[in-house]
Amino acid sequence: MYRMADGKEVRALRLRYRSLLIGVVLAGAVLAIVIGLAVGLTIQRCNEPKEEIVRIGLLFSTDDNSAEGMKEAAMLAVDDIRAHRRKIPSAADIQVHSGDYDGSPDGALQAFRRLYSRRGVRLFVGPDTSSHAVRVAEWAMENAPDVVFISPRATSERLANATNTIRLSMGDRALALALYLKLQSDNVSFVIPVHVEDIYATDLVQRIRDLADGMMDRITVGTSISYAPGTITNKEEAWGLTDRLRDALRDYPDAVVLFVSYSEARYILEAAGGDSALLRRMWYTGDSLALREDILSSDEAKLAAQTASLYGLAFAGEGLHSKRRMRKMQKLADRLKRSPPVYAPLAYDAVNLFYDSCQIARTTDAPTVLAHLTREAEWQNGLSGRLAIDSTRSRAFGDYLHSFVAPQIPDTSKVTVAMTGSWILSGLSQVSHMDDESDQQGDWGRRKEVPSSDMMSMSAVMSAAMSSASIFNKSDVMALKTLAGNDCRNSKFSVNATDPATYMPVEHDFTEDTFPEMFIVSTDYGYSLQMSCDKPEGPVTLDVLCPPSINPGDSMECVQTITYPVSDQGGRRRLLLSQATLGAFGECVGDSVGCGICFGVGALSNGAAGAIACITPCTLSIGGACGNAIALGVGEAVNVLRNTVICTELFAQGHLDAQTYLADAAFGRQLATEFPHVMEGYHTLANPIVWLMQRSKTATSIVKTFALPWARHMSYLQDMVDEGDEFGAVIMEIGMVLSGAVGRVTWAARAVMALQNAILIPILIAIVTNVARFAMLKNKA
Repeated sequence: MYRMADGKEVRALRLRYRSLLIGVVLAGAVLAIVIGLAVGLTIQRCNEPKEEIVRIGLLFSTDDNSAEGMKEAAMLAVDDIRAHRRKIPSAADIQVHSGDYDGSPDGALQAFRRLYSRRGVRLFVGPDTSSHAVRVAEWAMENAPDVVFISPRATSERLANATNTIRLSMGDRALALALYLKLQSDNVSFVIPVHVEDIYATDLVQRIRDLADGMMDRITVGTSISYAPGTITNKEEAWGLTDRLRDALRDYPDAVVLFVSYSEARYILEAAGGDSALLRRMWYTGDSLALREDILSSDEAKLAAQTASLYGLAFAGEGLHSKRRMRKMQKLADRLKRSPPVYAPLAYDAVNLFYDSCQIARTTDAPTVLAHLTREAEWQNGLSGRLAIDSTRSRAFGDYLHSFVAPQIPDTSKVTVAMTGSWILSGLSQVSHMDDESDQQGDWGRRKEVPSSDMMSMSAVMSAAMSSASIFNKSDVMALKTLAGNDCRNSKFSVNATDPATYMPVEHDFTEDTFPEMFIVSTDYGYSLQMSCDKPEGPVTLDVLCPPSINPGDSMECVQTITYPVSDQGGRRRLLLSQATLGAFGECVGDSVGCGICFGVGALSNGAAGAIACITPCTLSIGGACGNAIALGVGEAVNVLRNTVICTELFAQGHLDAQTYLADAAFGRQLATEFPHVMEGYHTLANPIVWLMQRSKTATSIVKTFALPWARHMSYLQDMVDEGDEFGAVIMEIGMVLSGAVGRVTWAARAVMALQNAILIPILIAIVTNVARFAMLKNKA
């Protein structure tokens, strides 16, 4: 029994130990799993990429309208970056901290120190003006060495010693040189400087003085008439300054005025108002005044500026006539409810330059970003064009706007200029460098290859009237009315353009009685002229659409359309006319719509005038070259009609807007030049499609499904819209490949036919010769 009891106890003990062992093993396994999960989660969390945030501080003065506009331009760039990030979530986020300050160097420094110490900001856009930028940058070099500033507009050469600052404008040397050459070209012999006593103005005047002393063309810069900042806040306080200027001008009858001022310029101009001794001399100014509408908000100051022909230079970067720049500035104008400052694109670019550099360098560390910015000298994605930073961390290339206050027009019935502001542009001054020949070929991109602004030479500065304009004479415009016949009543004329200085849309409406003898409109961004009148059959509208052109020698290649009632179809018909000038009307061309339009065989499809036949007259008569039929002239064949076959038909039917059509036409011209075989194949495929579209609404609806996205994407490629059309891009790729293949086949077939002709012609000659010989022999026999 004892043995049985001992056996039971041993078995129970073994079971207990076994259970304990199993429990320990299970507990250890659980603990190992828990520890493993914890370690794994920790490692995963450590390996997860931290979301980078690009923090940017904005340092702009609150008492300057142009600074307000530049701040809004910077915020517009932030909005665009955030829109981009919504499409690419992996992109870094951006935060902006505003450091608004009163208009003083100390105020700028306090705003910087607040953002630096309290917000941890290390990347700054601003300060805007030279005196503020120098104050902040020099303090930061000693007390905040881990920050970087990008100043959109500061030009002071003292910033060349500030290793933490990049200037998106060119330095004082470039501006002084451009001003000096302007004085030289105007045969100025004596200059009296009038300026505020700050870093920018005193340095600029001194550099012009140095240039005059070092040259042999006998320009003398007299003693400066200066004043302390903040001492002129009204017209009365400016009288003392104008008295001093009057005395100086009395001693030098041939002298002109070099006026370097800021907002107080308004009061100085008001104080000079009506004084012929002051205003009969030319007044020149630097970029502190050029294109600033707030200075000329006073009618009295504006009149004085017009009388003195106030002329200024303002740095604008490159790509002044960029369509993307125009669109962004128009968007900014909607925010500001006024014209944006000319420097706004520089502020927009500064934000993008910081953000893109952080993305490329994969860090927000300010010294690393600065090293990247100074190492990579070229950046081309901004609004102000090619951006190259030289060894002094200043912009190396760019254009200066030549601007002057628009003169008064005594009789607006004789001359009208299409513009929105007081300033208009007379051209651009391109500032380049001595060893710039290789740069013009695009063979550069590193800092070591970008010359310093110290290398500039006199021969490298060119002035050219690069802004272009069209002039409408009243007699030419009235020719539009004659196209509608004698029974055209209540005729109206509308001109739409874009102001080249402010990017703002301009619209002028006239009647036949109020249209001026001469109307001047800028062609930099294109324009349109519309004539409308009432006829018994209904209203008739004729549109002239002209694409952008900045070269005065360009042929504008305008497109003309006419919209008229078609009573038997219960709607209206838009017909595409020629691109020829208004005076070229005469030949008949068009499209048979069953109401008596002159029909030009092949005129719109192959560019040839073709055979012209006039068919049954309709009720509407425009012109008389074909009796009562619609006579529309084309002059010579025009390429744009050939380059946009389907788009032309869509536009003629009213399914494509004018701007998109002009963009597509520009793309077609470019394509025909670079890939003529693609254009050849496109026409081979498109001509029968257009034939169907002209006869079937169903065909047009089907074609629209594919053609409109394609047209929108072409407009994007021509920089007319911000975003392309993905479906349109696919259609374009397919269409380009297919058209290219068809074009090459067409060329090959044409070559074979030419070869056949080359073989057949000698055979034919031989046959004819033998027949002739046989006939002669037979005749002799």
